[in-house]
Amino acid sequence: MLGRFIFLATLLMGTLSPAQANWDSASQIMETATADMLALVNDERLRQPENVDELMGEIDKLVGESVDFEYIAKSIMGKYYRRASDKEVADFAVVVKSTLLRTYAKAVVGFNFKEFEIIPPVEQSPDPDKQIVNVNVSAEDGTVYSLLYYMVYKDDRWLLVNVVVDGINLRITFRNQFAGLMEQHGKIAKVIEQWSEAMSDKVSGA
Repeated sequence: MLGRFIFLATLLMGTLSPAQANWDSASQIMETATADMLALVNDERLRQPENVDELMGEIDKLVGESVDFEYIAKSIMGKYYRRASDKEVADFAVVVKSTLLRTYAKAVVGFNFKEFEIIPPVEQSPDPDKQIVNVNVSAEDGTVYSLLYYMVYKDDRWLLVNVVVDGINLRITFRNQFAGLMEQHGKIAKVIEQWSEAMSDKVSGA
């Protein structure tokens, strides 16, 4: 379940180019990003298990500069963020990025993506620099997944800071995992060290 969740959460994280800060620009960029990601995940050669590292590299090219991994890392740390050094935050951001990319790459193999639809908002965001883009993703088996992409306009570009898939909040899910590991290990450095293995176990057990 976690592997598929991360796959869906990352699916539309293509290149979020500079644009005016409003919902229209955010949704247009997400639509363009989808086409780029679809071309990648539908490449049969890259979908082969033995090519997972190459697929990770290609995914990184598409999403690496479009996601605020440091912001996400701080959010996952939650209340423990105040106890973390700058180096620990930076190290955890790198680990979170690596974990997401590898989990996504592995999930691509078993997921057949068919089509998507961007749903217009019921009302406009009071802050044009913060937008939520709602996307419905359809699988070939007819299952429809609802994705909410939380985006912020920063440094003249859109950045992704959180995703909710069918009501499952990426930030909260990972924050709970981090808190559990802190209770187990007691030290942030140890949690960072164990994070990749712990997330791998969660995905394998899904």
